[in-house]
Amino acid sequence: MSETTIETQAPAGYNAALEGCAYYRLPAPGYVLLGGETRRDYLQRQTSNDIGLLNEQHALPNALTAPTGRILEYFICMQVDDGIALLTPQGHGAGLAAYFAKRIFFNDQVSVADQSGEWAHYELHGPQAGDALAALGFAKLPKRNAVATREWQGHQIQAIGIRGLGGERGWRLVLPASAIEHLNAALEAAGAISLSAEAAKILRIEAGRPGLGELNGDYTPFELGLAEIVSATKGCYTGQEVLARQVTYDKITRQLARLACDALAEPGTGVLHDGKRAGVLTSVAHSPRMGPIALAVLRKPAHGTGTTLKLDMPAGAGAEVLGPP
Repeated sequence: MSETTIETQAPAGYNAALEGCAYYRLPAPGYVLLGGETRRDYLQRQTSNDIGLLNEQHALPNALTAPTGRILEYFICMQVDDGIALLTPQGHGAGLAAYFAKRIFFNDQVSVADQSGEWAHYELHGPQAGDALAALGFAKLPKRNAVATREWQGHQIQAIGIRGLGGERGWRLVLPASAIEHLNAALEAAGAISLSAEAAKILRIEAGRPGLGELNGDYTPFELGLAEIVSATKGCYTGQEVLARQVTYDKITRQLARLACDALAEPGTGVLHDGKRAGVLTSVAHSPRMGPIALAVLRKPAHGTGTTLKLDMPAGAGAEVLGPP
């Protein structure tokens, strides 16, 4: 198997994300606001990354981890005028707010508010995405995890540099929900094409980027290629000892891998290496360029590029591990 061109109908926005600019409005994203004088100390002792790195110009990918080191919640921390905003995946805002609210003790001067319905989150992808961002008035394009803020048509917009889909660079836009129609019109006037949810999913899998299928409590940050959300120097937090051992003693025994498959399978399908179970499919899609593709967290050495695998399904389809994104 190889990453060869396969002629199939591309879902809306797919080609634009590879050749031009595509914009994607994230469905039901979470926006949790932490306020109060001790909010930074409160967040520092519970999460995996170093809150000391967070400032107005720098966002911080972060996580809550279980005692086993596995990711319970993944979010982006962003400093705002009235506190720290936590940007969560689809539908996770209320749950994250409830988690933190239950863990406020008598000496914590912290407030928690789920403001998910008040904010819209967009992503810009493609080689011309920077042009669309510039059309919104951003003079400089923020690098990875950097934050730029500006006033636009009476609204404040934050742009955060993220890993791109279909390219190295992309941007997350956060703005009041009341500005959605104005933003859609402005992006389309700048030549951006709306990206469908199916196209976004395909591009995410092609890029080897973990999503809800992987951020489900089963895997550690290192197993998902998210070492950037783990600080090696901050103080204790739940799961810290396990994660430290994974690094110190080379105990990272599983790794997220991209697969090219002979057939489209369902998430949860077992992956076999030399007749033994090596993992399961976590995300699947049919790529217009590559055919059936998937992500799977595989035990070593099954994750190595070019490794031939079998899918545990009646048809007995095969799969091959693709190279790094």
